[in-house]
Amino acid sequence: MKSEFKRRHFLRMSATLASGIAVPASFTACSREEEATPATPKQTFVQPTMLEAKNGLLDVTLTASYLNTKLAGDDSSKQYPVSLRAYGYDNQGPSYSGPTLVVKGGDQLRIKLVNNLPVNPPFMALRDPTNYMKPNTTNLHVHGLHVYPGIYSDRKPLEYGDYVVDPNIGGVLPNGDSRQYVYQIPKDHPEGPFYYHPQYHGSSAIQAASLMSGAIMVRGPVDDLPEMSQAEELIFLFQAPYFASSQISNNYGVKDGLLEKFAQIANHPTGHGVHSSNQDYVDTQPVLINGVRQPTIVMQSGEVQRWRFINTQVFNYLNLSLDGHTLNQYTTDGWGSSTYQEYPDARQKNGKGILLAAGNRSSVLMKAGEPGTYLLRSLPVKIAQGKQTAILPGDVLAKIVVIDSKKVMALPPTPLPISTFLKPITDQEFASAGGKKRSIIFNMVGNDNLDPSRNEPSAIEKATASATVIASEITESAKKGIALVKAEISKVTGKPIEGSKYFPPFVFPTYDYQLQAANIIIQNVILGAIEEWTIFNCNSIAHAFHIHVNPMFITKINGAPINPYWCDTVSLPVGGTPEMPTSVTFRIRFTDFVGPYILHSQMLQYSDLGMVQRVTVVPA
Repeated sequence: MKSEFKRRHFLRMSATLASGIAVPASFTACSREEEATPATPKQTFVQPTMLEAKNGLLDVTLTASYLNTKLAGDDSSKQYPVSLRAYGYDNQGPSYSGPTLVVKGGDQLRIKLVNNLPVNPPFMALRDPTNYMKPNTTNLHVHGLHVYPGIYSDRKPLEYGDYVVDPNIGGVLPNGDSRQYVYQIPKDHPEGPFYYHPQYHGSSAIQAASLMSGAIMVRGPVDDLPEMSQAEELIFLFQAPYFASSQISNNYGVKDGLLEKFAQIANHPTGHGVHSSNQDYVDTQPVLINGVRQPTIVMQSGEVQRWRFINTQVFNYLNLSLDGHTLNQYTTDGWGSSTYQEYPDARQKNGKGILLAAGNRSSVLMKAGEPGTYLLRSLPVKIAQGKQTAILPGDVLAKIVVIDSKKVMALPPTPLPISTFLKPITDQEFASAGGKKRSIIFNMVGNDNLDPSRNEPSAIEKATASATVIASEITESAKKGIALVKAEISKVTGKPIEGSKYFPPFVFPTYDYQLQAANIIIQNVILGAIEEWTIFNCNSIAHAFHIHVNPMFITKINGAPINPYWCDTVSLPVGGTPEMPTSVTFRIRFTDFVGPYILHSQMLQYSDLGMVQRVTVVPA
């Protein structure tokens, strides 16, 4: 019911996420824009459709199909025709996001997934190195939810929990196949934001990098607080859909507006569109919120709103900050806290805002201040540091227009109620459970370390690659020549000229897309176990680690104790090497559910390539 430093060297270069980095001049302006606030501002923020459980049940049909529409790029005034995979629900056609599903502890969530995507391209004897797996075979993952991960084999027809370990012959096939998912939400499930997206191994990135995601809100006692229930709730699905464009140098033969080749997102994982002249900054995909580029939110001075941030991007981080205001965070991912963690305007705080890796979520309360126009930004984020630094450039995500008002609202007083499910895992509890520890290695290896006898390209592939390289070199040579001419003119005139400096392109490693199976390594665990795991990052890049079903109680970063907190997705510190890896240590309770699920990089391109392991929980 409802209500070119070399691509192949990038992953081996040395790289910590910046807790504070130099912020460009464009991000150090005064807190409030100088432009006049319009007399009647128009809100362009679009809220996804909300479907709420009634009498303990939410039953919905999601349909995967293509959405033909227009999306904005970096410039919000310019629209591009696209045809991308998206979700519709019940009798509604596909849209910019799936509906928001609202449940509470004890409810049952039923999702029937219907795959109306077209049949997969035929398997070619001469494999196309730019394509990968089955782009239109799919399944469904409820990211972060603590629910049963197996198959209800005693039910006819079969019903599925959060089951994502489909073999290559499995999954929800295109052209009309369907699967019934059933999630029984535990009564003590913590409240907060979660989300759903595809997790079919080998195809998750290409589907999630379209528009296939939607929010899940789990309600609880904190939502019933008077001050909380009076605050308007806004759902922010941060999206960065990838698609071919005439402005991109290499679309691998894909027509404008389409995402059909794995190489489109694997060889350029941060995307295209948001540029910077700084040589350490990489190009990034423009961020949309619920399908809209840089929407406007209208608030009254003194008003409190609760914002649910969900980073659905398949690779990039966000570093969230609001001009002139404090974001009061009360959940990390979907896991609550009894107190607020305050994030004031980060431009005044060494550029450190709310850091969201791919898959991370956050709940914040924001109280509007003086009338004016303010910007919600993602400030620059360092994602690699070593032989060459890589920084995601800053971006403006939304505009908040505060109008004059006598409204007086307050934040809910602390301590906030949190579920007993989130009680800390103490040294005593861990020791009494046996003190078992495990180590997991994250290490992405580029082509130059693979056996060339297994990866020899065809003559056609070699010729195509050579032509592409030559064309790229000619383009870069021309750019360099123009920059030199401008530099000479600047010397003569004594005036600076834009474009008088040449910065070589920063590029990522390429792969030949040899798939590692999702179950090649299995971590077997006994139900009821309490263990301590350390995830070692052997790469310079800041991998995002995610484990299904059970959340993590983070206790150490690089071996040093921290103030512990709960999450289900965590950034691994950058700067790792095989000789000196960085690390995150957490404790975890394997409670309630047996069955198979996975741990993986939430940078889904890397997960599809093989940065994934299976976890199998067996009865005690």
